[in-house]
Amino acid sequence: IFCFIIVLYNKSFSDVNTDKIINYLSSFNTLKSNFIQVNSNGDILTGKVVLMRPGKFRVEYNEISVLIISDGRKVAVINKDIKNISFYSLKDLPANMILFKDISLNNIHLVKSKELENRIEITFKTSKKKDDEKINITFEKQPLIMKKWEIDRLDNNKTEIMFNNLLLDNEIDLKLFDIEKEDPRIIPWKN
Repeated sequence: IFCFIIVLYNKSFSDVNTDKIINYLSSFNTLKSNFIQVNSNGDILTGKVVLMRPGKFRVEYNEISVLIISDGRKVAVINKDIKNISFYSLKDLPANMILFKDISLNNIHLVKSKELENRIEITFKTSKKKDDEKINITFEKQPLIMKKWEIDRLDNNKTEIMFNNLLLDNEIDLKLFDIEKEDPRIIPWKN
């Protein structure tokens, strides 16, 4: 009986935190932050991320001349040094669900959640497929704020992103998501 009560208590405690985290992830319209990114090969990059729901984001790096922009319909990866631009679908992003507000346990698969002294860690996938990428998010508990993302890719590469000075629901200029304005290719004169 004692073990059963402990299991029930832990399950209900975990559900409360899961609901709290889902509510947090669904609550904001905009996000701005400086970040530190650590890649599997040990490379460390810093930059700024700006997100506006639904579907818009901009990632600027300090050390490399790569800019990633989504206008809500497509994602552009721009390399300013070689004046190149590549396009991708929003569906191709591992954590695309964070770009939209309809986050629920219906559209993510919660793998595990863990509560530590002053932080909560959750691990989820965007589908129930066994071979899907995992996303780990770490939250500080008091006050509840997102501190770190870790994306575990299928090729065993891992990317960690630590947020610094995270701001939610601040005003953001829509021009930041204008892909055409940032397109580095030389466009010939029209007749």
